Amino acid sequence: MKIFVTLSLLITTSLVEAWVNPVLKEHRPTLSLGVKKNPYQEQIDFMLENTLDDVIDEPDLTEDLTLAKIIVKAADDRKAEDIVCVQVAQVTTMTCFLVILSGNSRPQNQAIAASIMEDVEEQVGIKRNPEGTADSGWMILDYGSVMVHIMTPRSRSYYDIEGQWREKGGTGVDVKDILVPNKVVQSSSDTMEGLTEEEDPFWS
Repeated sequence: MKIFVTLSLLITTSLVEAWVNPVLKEHRPTLSLGVKKNPYQEQIDFMLENTLDDVIDEPDLTEDLTLAKIIVKAADDRKAEDIVCVQVAQVTTMTCFLVILSGNSRPQNQAIAASIMEDVEEQVGIKRNPEGTADSGWMILDYGSVMVHIMTPRSRSYYDIEGQWREKGGTGVDVKDILVPNKVVQSSSDTMEGLTEEEDPFWS
């Protein structure tokens, strides 16, 4: 009799554990090791994960391209460097064009963002506020069909947004006819409009 009772208890305990453990595991809080993911990398991963399986036929992007060129012109007016435009409408539903550019100081990047926001609002009537700050080294202006990335040379090289999108099937847009070659102006400052480039390794 004792053996039977013991066996019954063992079986009952095993059945309860088999039912309870998965429930506890499902609701058990995940322990944080204190390691934070880079929010920009999460955004890049999200965008790249939302690419289409197959390249689709190009829709009519006339208005979107006009907006992209307004942005390129506004950035060039503030001496932004290495401005590129990448068409991604054929590989994602997130946006149609990416405009990626570099600035060499916090004041310059702020001026570039302000110039873009002002020209787009004036010519197209769309008002946007930037995501991120000049201090972060990466500012984003999201106009829906056009996403603008204002970056430092270091952050741009590290994340390589242009390269990642080209690998997914994005194609470059020729904007050379919009860009004006930067002129070297002799002055007491080596940077544009008297802005001194900060001695900060982040801005190398």
